[in-house]
Amino acid sequence: MSIPRVIIVIASSLDGRIAFPGGGESHLGSEEDKKMLNQHLSIVDATIFGLGTLIAHQSTYLIKNLNGNDEVTISKKQPISIVASNSKKFNSNWKYFRQPIRRWLISSSKVDNTSNNDFEKQIFFEDSWSKTLISLKKQGINDLALLGGAKLINSFIKEDLITDIKITIIPQIIGGKYTWIPPEKTNEIFNLKRLWEIKSVKNLMNNEIHIHYKKI
Repeated sequence: MSIPRVIIVIASSLDGRIAFPGGGESHLGSEEDKKMLNQHLSIVDATIFGLGTLIAHQSTYLIKNLNGNDEVTISKKQPISIVASNSKKFNSNWKYFRQPIRRWLISSSKVDNTSNNDFEKQIFFEDSWSKTLISLKKQGINDLALLGGAKLINSFIKEDLITDIKITIIPQIIGGKYTWIPPEKTNEIFNLKRLWEIKSVKNLMNNEIHIHYKKI
């Protein structure tokens, strides 16, 4: 059976950083970049990110209705928000658990329903992301936006599951350890023969560039 289309949606500095050296919530990207994020997430069935991203932001991005008169309202239609984590404890005080979204949890361990009753559905991680994505496909997830963090992105790339990369390049050199693909202890080369083609390039404000790459 086929698997969902997996799209990385990310903002990165020139040196590949997705957060400032001090960590915490990332504020990379202009308002125009946020509009691109809004557009990308409005056409997917679900988003997925790891626990580290949830801890850093304590919320997820909500799709907005952007009207011409600058009136902004929260859309009633939001993608399902999936958290990938083996943790059995989540802080119910996080804004995330008060947002008007459907929440699913993917875990490779048996989850205590009583401690995670804020999740509508809990899905067992089936040895690989390839197998787990088949389960998501069976449940109606055809387009999945991968929002981070780096370890989760890396695990998808290792299985060659990424179909699209939608990346905004921020013209800053930041430094620090928070790259969007973490350094490996080995010298393994990923997807050496894998080619990517540019589907679109858009100039944004503040000299940012948004590029949509698609796997050939």
